[in-house]
Amino acid sequence: MPIHDWSRVDAGIFHHLHLVWIARLNTVLNEGLLPDRFYALAEPVMGEVVPDVITIESEEGAQSADRAEVGLAREGGGESAVALAPGRVVVQELGPVDPLERLARRVVVKDSLRDDRVVAVIELVSAANKSSREKRDRFVEKSVAILSRGIHALVVDVQPTTDWVHEGFHAWICRAYGTESAALAPDRPLQAASYQALDGGTVRAHVVPLAIGDVLPGMPLFLLPRHFVRTPLEQTYAEAFASLPRRLRETLALA
Repeated sequence: MPIHDWSRVDAGIFHHLHLVWIARLNTVLNEGLLPDRFYALAEPVMGEVVPDVITIESEEGAQSADRAEVGLAREGGGESAVALAPGRVVVQELGPVDPLERLARRVVVKDSLRDDRVVAVIELVSAANKSSREKRDRFVEKSVAILSRGIHALVVDVQPTTDWVHEGFHAWICRAYGTESAALAPDRPLQAASYQALDGGTVRAHVVPLAIGDVLPGMPLFLLPRHFVRTPLEQTYAEAFASLPRRLRETLALA
């Protein structure tokens, strides 16, 4: 199913899809996509941060002598993280940088789930995230704070551009790391970006520029520094879209 033009309908309509999409992603992760030692929760509270979906490694699994890479794809293997949109994926390394400590103080990311460890976050960008300078900056600070704790992230943005975010959130996350974004296709202002937290505070970004009418790629969600699962974004987006009333589906399907 192609990405729709969400400027055709009120922001509240996408909010409905956003909620159902989160629930579908959470269900797919917990119904077999994640290896046994991991599990997902929808919209948990992590200090001042409320991400859409988080993936958690159980304490028992983390302490296992077998670090259970079984069920995970390995970067550089046959299931390469960048083999998801031939000719379009952009890979860029970021950080570490000094401002991370300041950002982490403003947005505290902590594991509130006893001894289980948060390893990954999925964020589905909403219209509100792009509606003002303040909300844009808050989203960027939250993202950088999460990455600074060694937590992997997947950011999916199918929202129309605004005066405050006209080049995608990846460019703003890069600026928080003191660098400029790698060149992205200007005719594809939407994005799916997987952020891989590496040792020493470095982050590797796998960014796929997108446009209305494109099909969402199966993006890597990293659970370990070199291992990931492929997230079925297109499947879950289509399932969420099917939950809309017929009239709205027809409005959004217009060319």
